Amino acid sequence: MDRDHDENVTAGPELRGKIPLISWVQAGNFAEATDLLNIGDAIEWVESSVQPHENTFALRVAGDSMEPDFPAGTVLIVEPDLEAHPGDYVIAKNGDQEATFKQLVKDGADWYLKPLNPRYPIKALTGCRIVGVVRAAERRFR
Repeated sequence: MDRDHDENVTAGPELRGKIPLISWVQAGNFAEATDLLNIGDAIEWVESSVQPHENTFALRVAGDSMEPDFPAGTVLIVEPDLEAHPGDYVIAKNGDQEATFKQLVKDGADWYLKPLNPRYPIKALTGCRIVGVVRAAERRFR
């Protein structure tokens, strides 16, 4: 195959910055921190085509509650300074320091966290608060 004439590939997006990949525990505390990250606080630094802002961070999906769209291992780029809207994918913190990744839905005046995997229940946002809005997701294979 002549690579000069291969029409099913194009140049990738321009990389715009490095974003700290943090733990889910850190994500649960992220919005409360005043000095969000020091050098070395990240598990690793992820290069992304998303333009990072001052508080942008990344998380790696664990579990299967957001399958099939976001399987375990997917890297999420999260913006804690964006206002969440219905339909957004969000990181929410429950009362005990743990964070979760779900879709934010609204029914009348009530807000819910919806997993994409139908094996998991929709939960009321009660007792939780939004830590950040997912701006992008990427999958790595190796």
